[in-house]
Amino acid sequence: MKKIAIIDFGGQYTHLIARRIRNLGVYSEIYHPEEFSVNQDIIGMIFSGGPQSVNADDAYRINININDIEIPILGICYGHQILASMLGGIIESGENKEYGFTIITCEEDSVLFAGLELKQSVWMSHGDHVSKLPESCKITASSDTIKIASYESLDQKFFGVQFHPEVTHTTNGLKMLDKFISVCTQDRNWNPHNFKESLIKQIKDESKGRKLVLLLSGGVDSLVALELCIQALGNENVYSIHIDTGFMRQNESSEIMKYFAKLCFRNIKIINAEESYLKELDSIVEPEAKRLIIGKMFVDIANNELAELEEQEELMLVQGTIYPDTIESGSTDKAAKIKTHHNRVSEIEKLIEEGRIIEPIKELYKDEVRKLGDELGLPQKLVYRHPFPGPGLAIRVICSDTDKPSNNFLNDNTKLNEILSEFALTGNILPIKSVGVQGDFRTYHHPAVIWFKEGIEPNWEILKIAASKAINKIQSVNRIVFSTKSVDLKLKKLFLKKDVVDKLREVDAVLRENTDHIPEIWQMPVVSLPLFNETEQTFVMRPVCSTDAMTASVYEMDFTEFQRLSNLIRKIDCVGNLLYDITTKPPGTIEWE
Repeated sequence: MKKIAIIDFGGQYTHLIARRIRNLGVYSEIYHPEEFSVNQDIIGMIFSGGPQSVNADDAYRINININDIEIPILGICYGHQILASMLGGIIESGENKEYGFTIITCEEDSVLFAGLELKQSVWMSHGDHVSKLPESCKITASSDTIKIASYESLDQKFFGVQFHPEVTHTTNGLKMLDKFISVCTQDRNWNPHNFKESLIKQIKDESKGRKLVLLLSGGVDSLVALELCIQALGNENVYSIHIDTGFMRQNESSEIMKYFAKLCFRNIKIINAEESYLKELDSIVEPEAKRLIIGKMFVDIANNELAELEEQEELMLVQGTIYPDTIESGSTDKAAKIKTHHNRVSEIEKLIEEGRIIEPIKELYKDEVRKLGDELGLPQKLVYRHPFPGPGLAIRVICSDTDKPSNNFLNDNTKLNEILSEFALTGNILPIKSVGVQGDFRTYHHPAVIWFKEGIEPNWEILKIAASKAINKIQSVNRIVFSTKSVDLKLKKLFLKKDVVDKLREVDAVLRENTDHIPEIWQMPVVSLPLFNETEQTFVMRPVCSTDAMTASVYEMDFTEFQRLSNLIRKIDCVGNLLYDITTKPPGTIEWE
């Protein structure tokens, strides 16, 4: 079968590229650089992004002679740089880093931009850049930050783009990929198999006559996995375990059971493990440690239940893992770890190696899971709920074991306010940290809070530009939050205690109740911070727009409505400021931890 080869240099979006190509009608497969060789079935290549520098001694390479290649190649991000380097160009590192939305200016006679707007919004995530092209290539797009945002060879065979056309936030990204495919072939005859039927067959084959036990969170992923298993093997052959960790949203577990009763799901058991989880996490502060403990306990509890059931019959474990869970955990050979998902801890990996786990939707993205849920006939109210992480509210409480903030970022405060001054904004870097993703690497840096100077009306366009500039210029900052007024927040000790989680649960419930009607909001984490104004605690809301969780933009709420929500949560005892996370992904992950 004719195909386009995706060369995986470790980028977070490699599988997304493959998906886009297939959706455009051409079969694609992913290859690791060291295992790749060109054959007659390959009609084109795409070099993916990646976390390394082309100039590093241990940089990822591909063992091909570029002068012998007769098929088209598209380089994306790292791929753009390594292709330019192979052709004789020069790659440099420097302060010209870009994360998030960028406007590029395109050349109208270029292959990839023909017929498109000359100025358009694209999604960047890079540190290095191409500083000089070989004579065989010409520049086809530039940004305010870098001169060579894209290029093509004079024979229109090789193409490089510093941005990511595969993500939904590059306005014309699919059109660019479509134009590249047209250079490779005129045949668009790839028609993906029906997800539903192929996955049901896969479950039947992998289960080998054994009954299944599914760990049921109540989110769309585990729900779709459960329905697939039931349609594959029948209700009587599928058990479900819902572990109530104590970190669920308000009334979550009881609502889950009501829904499942209506759907006639059987063999569902709820385990109340709140006390055990709170005890284990009592003094844990670091987010990765929290995720690992939660994941290990999850598996231990599941194993205990599995052991009891296996006394009666042989069983297999089922998880609703989706592709971003595996990619952000760094499970492809070259991908850098962004964060460990609870269903990718070592205990789970061991069970996978032993062949004791079925993950029927692990190659799908959230939007595909939802389409599959529709195809399975599940209620839209369940299929299109806001995503909720397996560890629950535990990773939405930012903990602190000190009330004495580090001062190693204070010099950057001056730099921050120099940047903000041109936008009539001011702000402070906060003495806490959150997880982010920049240039395919995990970051663990500070958020900064910003606000408009007195008398200035809030403006979303200004906020977006200022946030992007601050994050790109200040290495210690990976996230920006907005306040409607000046704030002076003090760090206090905060741990995962029951009263702390209950307070977050209450704030989250109020904010969800008042925003659930907004269809553009794909997910809205509410985060508890160890920052206080005297006795009143600070919270953050993060409404984002996305389709697949790999990238996300910020939902631009009316500022009057944001103020109304702020006033609402202040009615809760000891609740103070509400901040608005205005960070795109990248550089900020959707969840803070």
